[in-house]
Amino acid sequence: MIRNSLRARTRGKPYIGRLVRANVYDLWLLLNESWLVLIAFVLLAALTSSYLAFLYPETAESSRPQGLPEALYETLTLMTLQSDLAFPRGDLLGELIFFLTPLLGLALIFQSVLNFGRLLLDKGSRREAWQVALASTYRNHVIVCGLGRVGLRIVTQLHAAGYEAVVIERDWNSEFVQRVLNLGVPIVLGDAREPTVLRQAGIRYARAVVATINDDLLNVEIALGARAVQPGIRVVLRVFNEELDRNLERTLGPNSAFSVSLVAALTCAAAAVSRDIDYALTTGSYQLGVAQIVVQQDSEIAGFIRAVESAYHVRIVYQVSQEGRPKLYSSLNRLSAGDRITVIGTLERIEEMRQRNVAFSKAAFLTPGKLVRPTEQYNTVIVCGLGKVGFRVVNQLHKLNPRPRIVVVRLGNDRPEFVQQIGQLEGVADVIGDARNVEVLCRAGLNEAYSVAAMTSDDLQNVQIALAARRYRPDIHIVLRTFSDVLAERLVEIFGIHTTYSTSALAAPTMAAAALVGNVRQAFFIDGRLVATDEIRLCDGHPLIGVRIDDLRERESALVIDVQRNGENLLLPDLDLCLASGDHVTLLAPIESIQRIRNRGMRTGN
Repeated sequence: MIRNSLRARTRGKPYIGRLVRANVYDLWLLLNESWLVLIAFVLLAALTSSYLAFLYPETAESSRPQGLPEALYETLTLMTLQSDLAFPRGDLLGELIFFLTPLLGLALIFQSVLNFGRLLLDKGSRREAWQVALASTYRNHVIVCGLGRVGLRIVTQLHAAGYEAVVIERDWNSEFVQRVLNLGVPIVLGDAREPTVLRQAGIRYARAVVATINDDLLNVEIALGARAVQPGIRVVLRVFNEELDRNLERTLGPNSAFSVSLVAALTCAAAAVSRDIDYALTTGSYQLGVAQIVVQQDSEIAGFIRAVESAYHVRIVYQVSQEGRPKLYSSLNRLSAGDRITVIGTLERIEEMRQRNVAFSKAAFLTPGKLVRPTEQYNTVIVCGLGKVGFRVVNQLHKLNPRPRIVVVRLGNDRPEFVQQIGQLEGVADVIGDARNVEVLCRAGLNEAYSVAAMTSDDLQNVQIALAARRYRPDIHIVLRTFSDVLAERLVEIFGIHTTYSTSALAAPTMAAAALVGNVRQAFFIDGRLVATDEIRLCDGHPLIGVRIDDLRERESALVIDVQRNGENLLLPDLDLCLASGDHVTLLAPIESIQRIRNRGMRTGN
């Protein structure tokens, strides 16, 4: 799954042609703003030059300029009070010209023409207009409306994957504006609901508009406004309300509205009952985890990929050698010590694989390791915080089978609808208090807990909760929500808290993929590559019919993770299985591969 064309990796980089086009557009804007002054200057120069070249009376003191070029030169010197020509006494027209040209010329030159030149050359003095000029050069880009946490993540991830974006932001003083400008991404200042602003962002040539503001109604207005300006354009928006989500998708298309908290909660809930999970996704009624594992020296998972996948019923999505070189998939590939692999499988299978990945484990007896899953003794998950994310995490935990004992710790000032709905869930306990207090955590069952999930919207508060739990129970598994990548890295280095997640970082890949190719339910990044799931119904004539699953994996870097056939669900099906008409197939592939497969299906009428 590592094939990625050079074009895809370089398509976001600046180039000379874009700067030239942006400067031409900027010049056109300035000319439109200053045309009256410039025309006045040209007319004054033409009138004075014509007089000097054809009507200026020659005297013993000064002669008439020879031709229009010399006359124009003398006109400019006259405007700046530097002319050596004698004053034309007795010539009324000449006297008026010699009197008015310096006055008007100085005003036009110093207040208008020089200002025009300064604005043309000094882009920093009119940053907003220059950003519009840059945006005018973009084609097939994604317009991101709103530069909050989610918007920033989408922009940075699109940029990292080699795709172009233009941002619309109302507040030029936003804390993230400079970070985006440093990436070379244009920012158009204005309200994304306004048609003029959307046109300035290049909606006519854009592939999609993404509304990421933390306001459902505002995002709906942006989406509908974008469709009004450019009918048929792909729109992706952020919403929280599930009923609104379903209604919007009936209008705007499938998988066009996403709840950031819902997308992120799936991974956070999986991490609360497992260890070191990078991402979680669903297919049918199954939940799959994605995790990175470094193969240890002579561990039980070293060997041929096909043999390892068969033994643990997982799939290797991505492989990097010990030297840092990505390896193209081949059924003959081997997993060697030091290789870094990205694995997809059920949570139980991934944990089993991780437990067998012990140095020299092939020659050693199995020894008890650390607690990796909830047990009969440690079967409680404590969720701290009942905001949007905490509420979603509790709901996801409640859907698990087997289900852990769930305890919610909250301050008591939560949204009533969340409290009411959580209270209706069987087996979910409620403790009111500050989770930073160990006594409160003990009341919630810290002694019997497998994990503590700190899900408040305050990074510092989440860290304090985690540290309080670790002081009392050093072996407790921590799942922590944070926004800052730097903070997440520090928590790993200092406190060994590996399961640290940003809800915006978890949700942004899905929204980015939905903007790029449309109708995407789940996506994530692997080493800078955007990978997504895609569901395909194979009708008669589809080019995938008869294709062996392993061949599809080798040719298209597309991994079949689920096949529904004749009412049977085949999770991570056998690689020698051939796809058949009527199959409902779920693929996991880079979005470029998804687009290619879709295009092939469209050409055959599927």
